[in-house]
Amino acid sequence: MKKMSSQYLYTFLLVTIILLWSYGWVLTKIGLSYMGPFTFAALRFLLASFAMILVLFFLKPTRPKGTEWIILFIVGLLQTTAMFLLINYGMMFVNVSKSSILIYSMPIWSGILGYIFLHESLNYYKVISLVLGISGLVSIIWFELFTIQNKSVIFGECLLLLAAISWAGANVIVKKYFSNHNKMIVSTWQMIFGTIGVVVAAILMEWGQPIQFTPISIFILIYTGVIASSFCFTCWYVVLTKLDTTVASISLLFVPLVAIFLDWLLLGEKMTINIAIGALLVTIGVYLATVVKPKERRKIERFSTNIKS
Repeated sequence: MKKMSSQYLYTFLLVTIILLWSYGWVLTKIGLSYMGPFTFAALRFLLASFAMILVLFFLKPTRPKGTEWIILFIVGLLQTTAMFLLINYGMMFVNVSKSSILIYSMPIWSGILGYIFLHESLNYYKVISLVLGISGLVSIIWFELFTIQNKSVIFGECLLLLAAISWAGANVIVKKYFSNHNKMIVSTWQMIFGTIGVVVAAILMEWGQPIQFTPISIFILIYTGVIASSFCFTCWYVVLTKLDTTVASISLLFVPLVAIFLDWLLLGEKMTINIAIGALLVTIGVYLATVVKPKERRKIERFSTNIKS
């Protein structure tokens, strides 16, 4: 009974994380109207890093050693500096729905980079997921590319795709060098190093530009920094240790879907047919790339081998 109660608690926590992350996408879009994209990212992650440092202070985990610091610095540049600068700048031109779908195509790119750099097998599931995922991305982008030809939107979408690839690159590095490490430590230190890069970019690119500090903008910064970044990532790592990995992977699929709904509900964005098709294809592609159980994959591979022989 106690174990079942704990499972309900962690499942509730997982649902909470999904909702908080999804709402964070909407608030980010609103927050960009109060300040420059790099400044927004800098203030957000200064708050997030401070909160994560407080968490580490109370947990008192072991520190990284030797060359691990250099690798964490590189991860920080990819996962925090590059990723969120690209996201924030891209979202200046792209709505929440498209942005969230493009970013959460990350597992598809992780599969490609894992195949190239980690020599992971590229089985039929991954190939199918890649085809579906890219088809979904094309479905999202083609409308501007071939119909409206809105160059600023296309530019923003390309930035968001680069952000997803940067996130995937960071994940591949973490998998190679930190698979057996405390992920809370990895997340905190990469965030700190990445924040330094974001702050430098904000100073170089947006120094002197106006910042509107209002109750709304301050709330958005606190929400995206402390709640959506620090709190949610801390809870995420707790959930990963307590729930089945499959359940955790599925949860990633719901963030862009809920974000699309909130984008329609709160910002009045219309759901076009190309976005709906793209969201469906990317979701199925990510599902095949990350969620299908290894046992089921082995069955498919054995079946395919038997056909060949």
